[in-house]
Amino acid sequence: MTYLLTLLLTLGVVLVAMWVFVKVGTPVYRIDRDNVIALLELVLSGEATENDWHVFIGIPLRHNTQLCDVQKRCQVLAETEFTGIKGSKLFTQKGLAELEAMLQELKAEDRIEADLDTQAEDNIDERQ
Repeated sequence: MTYLLTLLLTLGVVLVAMWVFVKVGTPVYRIDRDNVIALLELVLSGEATENDWHVFIGIPLRHNTQLCDVQKRCQVLAETEFTGIKGSKLFTQKGLAELEAMLQELKAEDRIEADLDTQAEDNIDERQ
């Protein structure tokens, strides 16, 4: 009797767990432009860890070709300019300069997109 009760309870727990996993789904970590900007700012200020950097260059960015290009440029840069010294900047001065240029490009594109959104909203308001 104890064996049967244990078997039924175990089966019930497994079924509930499987149902929860099916309903919740697989967790997805998706990097967007704001995440990349924040990471580059952390690297430039010397607050990013080596793990932060490796997570960024290791996660596929198939959803955004522009961010994928930035990631590839960062991977190439890491091969030549990455120092990874704890308590210091993760890159040489040349590497930091290139990261700063990438950061400025991303911020400039953010401003352009914000301006386009504002213009579109203004056009909608004028039509109404």
